[in-house]
Amino acid sequence: MPILVVLALLIALVAILFALQNAYSVPVSFLIWRFYGSLALILLLTLALGVIVGLLVTTPTIIKRGWVSSRQKRQLSQLEEDYQGQAQDASSQKKKLNLMHSAQMQLFSALGLTESKTGLLEYQLLDQVLTHALSNLGDNPDSAWHRSICLFVMDIEDAPSSDDVSSAVWPIITDRIQRQLSPRSWLHFDGSHRLYCVTLGMAIEAATDYGEFLSTTLDDPLQLVDASEVSVNLKIGGAIARNNTTVTSQQLISQAEQMLEKSSLWGRSRFRMVEAGVSS
Repeated sequence: MPILVVLALLIALVAILFALQNAYSVPVSFLIWRFYGSLALILLLTLALGVIVGLLVTTPTIIKRGWVSSRQKRQLSQLEEDYQGQAQDASSQKKKLNLMHSAQMQLFSALGLTESKTGLLEYQLLDQVLTHALSNLGDNPDSAWHRSICLFVMDIEDAPSSDDVSSAVWPIITDRIQRQLSPRSWLHFDGSHRLYCVTLGMAIEAATDYGEFLSTTLDDPLQLVDASEVSVNLKIGGAIARNNTTVTSQQLISQAEQMLEKSSLWGRSRFRMVEAGVSS
């Protein structure tokens, strides 16, 4: 603000000096009128008239720009409200799905279908689950759930082998993976170091992205209760059976495990996927 005041004083001083140095009278003619006035006053009036004309010319543009800006602000505000509403709806739906998934796992546990180390479904049930899912594949083409079946095989490397540490690490591993799972996914555990994730209804491109995403879930070290950290490696292979292919559960498992082995051999990329029934 002081800078503006100083600038205004300087302009006023220049105007005064200009008026004092150009105080003599000069004639001004316009059509039939003729009058005399101070040269400085006439020049300052001409400058003021030019400023006024310039403002009048630019006023419509300024007003139009203000209307456009106001309309864009209203649209932006409406979009933000819509986004917040959709985000709340999505959050609510996710909470409901998580509750349903938790209730399912509690039911499975009550029926004795889960193993004790991680609380996940037993590996022995995998063949039965896949056989049932494959038999329903294509029964309802309009349903996204019957579009495809994906099997992701996850191998956990460098996990602690001692019973005390292992019993603390594996619940953390499974919890972190489950937090990233799609509501259409179920996990089976073989009791050793391998998890099998069954996912329904994904297109092959989405399944590939999903596998890549899951392969990063254990990149950060695991934080134990005693504040110590444990790092593990996760390798994933996958196979997908679409509703236009014929494949058995064992073939699906075999091809997913083959992709897991290749993911370990091919270097940096930790995920490999193949369409079941297609030569890999």
